[in-house]
Amino acid sequence: MYTDFYNFSGKPFALTPDLRFLFRSDSHKRALSYLHYGLEQAEGFVVITGDIGTGKTLLIQALLEDLKTQEIATARVAAANLTKQEIIPMVAAALKQPYEGKSKTALIRDLELSLRRAREYLKGVLLIVDEAQTLTPDALEELRILSNLESNGRALMQIFLVGQSDFRETLLLTEMEPLRQRTVASYHMAHLTRAELKRYIGFRLLAVGWDGNPTIDNDVYDVVLDFTDGIPRRINIFMDRFLVYGFLEEISQFTREHAESVAEEFSNELAGDFLKPVLRERALAKSRERVDSGSDEGEDDDEFDISAKKSARNGDGNSGPSIDDTSSSPLEKRLRGLDRKLKKLGEKSRQQRNR
Repeated sequence: MYTDFYNFSGKPFALTPDLRFLFRSDSHKRALSYLHYGLEQAEGFVVITGDIGTGKTLLIQALLEDLKTQEIATARVAAANLTKQEIIPMVAAALKQPYEGKSKTALIRDLELSLRRAREYLKGVLLIVDEAQTLTPDALEELRILSNLESNGRALMQIFLVGQSDFRETLLLTEMEPLRQRTVASYHMAHLTRAELKRYIGFRLLAVGWDGNPTIDNDVYDVVLDFTDGIPRRINIFMDRFLVYGFLEEISQFTREHAESVAEEFSNELAGDFLKPVLRERALAKSRERVDSGSDEGEDDDEFDISAKKSARNGDGNSGPSIDDTSSSPLEKRLRGLDRKLKKLGEKSRQQRNR
């Protein structure tokens, strides 16, 4: 689709975390520094929090990549609402230890023996617990107990807790005081600034071979920041649609108006829920104004409702509205346009093969 249109080698704003697209913002560099500092302490907990989509998963991937050359064994698990009773078996499974049918006491004993043996040939053992915000205080207390395992004054295992912003509220509870005292470093990831957002978009475009086509006017970034709040995942969602829009409209120079059109389309979709409430309402109001003024009955309808007009000319006897007549949202129109473009590309390709 737009990757061929703009001569990209791939999708620059895919949602799947990929180290090729790791943009080291000030917040990401600081968070990674805190993780490495925590590793140097070789004990206790390190806590990393951030809003959904701020890049915590990619951050952990970067850390694990850094650790490949070090003698540190790592295990990573997703907490996923684990209960107090499930925590220790989860840790055992992550460290490839038998756990089925064993009591809690037996599991802790076996884990301690295994970790002591690992200390003989490794610098350390690191357990990374993702989605930590889903854990209850009781489950976190079980992890704290495991963090107390030591040999000759050295901790046998270090634990990194990675969670969404509300995890901080859990850690501030009175009963979390023992765990807070065992936390050697903590950091909350910030959103991208306007300057970072512009560099982030350019960085990801360059990663797929962007040669300046399309060009992006400077005030486009203001719209993207307003509608994404500087959260990388939201930026990816917005920019991916932005490029689809550019492909469908054959745009080589993006302006603020183009960005606002994409934001307006989002306001009518489920994905639009990520917009700031005030900006979402603004986009919805703009969309309603267009409907009230009848602006969607002009050239777009002539272009996109072509099948309905063909049907009328052919006299198929169907006097009711067709799907094309009733489906008039901006996105649906563009999808119909995309279908026509793909058919034209397919026909062009077949003609070239037949020459």
